[in-house]
Amino acid sequence: MDIDAWRREDPEFTRAVTQIHEPGALPTDPEIPARHAYWELLPEDVRARLLEKAGRCLTWWAGPDADGRPAALVVGDRGLCRVGQVLRDGVAEYRGQRTRVEPGSLHSRSFDGRPPADGRATAPGLPGAPVLRLELDREAQGVLGHFPLPVQDFLQRPFLTGEVRVTADWYYDETVEPDRTRWFVALVLSAGHALTLAEGTRTLDRGARPDQARWHGIQYHQARLTPS
Repeated sequence: MDIDAWRREDPEFTRAVTQIHEPGALPTDPEIPARHAYWELLPEDVRARLLEKAGRCLTWWAGPDADGRPAALVVGDRGLCRVGQVLRDGVAEYRGQRTRVEPGSLHSRSFDGRPPADGRATAPGLPGAPVLRLELDREAQGVLGHFPLPVQDFLQRPFLTGEVRVTADWYYDETVEPDRTRWFVALVLSAGHALTLAEGTRTLDRGARPDQARWHGIQYHQARLTPS
């Protein structure tokens, strides 16, 4: 059953709220190039193949993997695609994988929100509503916590239909300007049956409180994945 059908048939789910996370630290390493520069480090044929497999691009990034080797992720309307460098007989080569998006299942939204006037956020849902919790590690929770509450809810709900293991991938970078600091943040959640993602830019004026940061044009999406 898809998420919308479940919402219609289960009043308890409709009334429930998802767990809301607090923003975590977003440390950066000035020695690591940002995603555009790192993308250019990948061979041209690897980049072209990745974009072809993904389809219309929804979000992407490139950077070092856990072992410091070049890697990239692209999510498009045809699939979630990853590529990384591996050693084979002592020679570096690139290996990719794609998880296909079910045709016609992609749903997209946009959000452009100012901070609340009193600096406080209110979780979606009614007072006393049950809280649905998604198991994510602390770092992933911290990245998710930077997004506005409606976006957090949208990203988590498709994975609350049962016992599923959710994989979280994310990217962010920071640009310090004379009058403000700018962050680009992207987060992808995926499991065997579903995919959600969001990306957007957030700014904080110099001297402002963290809760006065403003998001600019978040794009966020849900889709079903085909069985592998």
